[in-house]
Amino acid sequence: MEIKQKVNSLGFLRGLAVTMVCFCHFGNALSHGNVLAKMFDIFHVYGKIGVQVFFVISGFIIPLSMDKAKYHIKFYFKFLAKRAVRLHPPYLVALVLTFVIIAVVNHVKHIPFPETPISVIKSCFYLYVPANNPVFWTLQIEAEYYIFMGLYFALLKRYTNLTLCLSIPLFMILSQTGVVSHIGLLNYLIFFLMGTVGYLIYNRNRAKNYLKYIFLAALIVFSFAYYELAATIAALFTITFILFYRKPVNKVFDFAGEISYSIYLIHFPIGVKLINLAVSHVNPNYYLILFLVTNVIVFGLGILFWKFVEKPFGNLSNKIRYGATQTVPKPLPLITA
Repeated sequence: MEIKQKVNSLGFLRGLAVTMVCFCHFGNALSHGNVLAKMFDIFHVYGKIGVQVFFVISGFIIPLSMDKAKYHIKFYFKFLAKRAVRLHPPYLVALVLTFVIIAVVNHVKHIPFPETPISVIKSCFYLYVPANNPVFWTLQIEAEYYIFMGLYFALLKRYTNLTLCLSIPLFMILSQTGVVSHIGLLNYLIFFLMGTVGYLIYNRNRAKNYLKYIFLAALIVFSFAYYELAATIAALFTITFILFYRKPVNKVFDFAGEISYSIYLIHFPIGVKLINLAVSHVNPNYYLILFLVTNVIVFGLGILFWKFVEKPFGNLSNKIRYGATQTVPKPLPLITA
């Protein structure tokens, strides 16, 4: 029997987050030399917290999807395969697109191609981030998160409270140690865990959720103490919105959330390069128009990328099954600034 469930808030949050990230990077390129420079700088400074929105979303939706699909530890490698098939091929296409853009632009400027065969190979496995698409660093974090969650969820499902009692303090401590330089996920795991505890609250009898709320409050307080204030506020807003908003969202935001991964993959090399090429030919009084046009172009290309690259691999990923056949909100990857 097919079980359908849609968490309405996720479409809005994804759409909001990807818009914030685009505003961050495009605003940075226009944050000087015009009367709106201060506004663009605000976009740059605060748009980057869209990454915390995506961390919390992933922390929520991945375990929810695993739960609805009756995930068991014996499906661990199938779980990793599903995530790899959905996310890695679009990343490789975006990586090639990035290198092509770099090569063309540098050739026009008579600048040597900055990458080496080694850096290109390493970038295919998230071990190197091209300077011309710095947002790719999150894919390594996400890969670590999937490896972690495939194991952690098995414990969480069977020994929920014990796992939370033991793991949350441990992860809090580790997040403030030098270990984060070797395992990048630990530096951001607090935000993922906000989503995960939120999933437990969302998916359980509310009368038995008081302990989960305590864990969630502990994570939020810890984040306020040790992380950037704006990032914590964004994370708190995200998990609150997920837990308490039940109404349908605007279809535009919902669709923007659907294509958010595609926009994330291509927005930097296309949008930032476009702005950098145009600023010397555009009157500063028209920078706002340049900013808006760039967003429209990137979102339009994001739709095409989603339709012809991301969506086919998403459909292929759905054919890899474990447990019961179910339809749940599709877990999308992170977007960062």
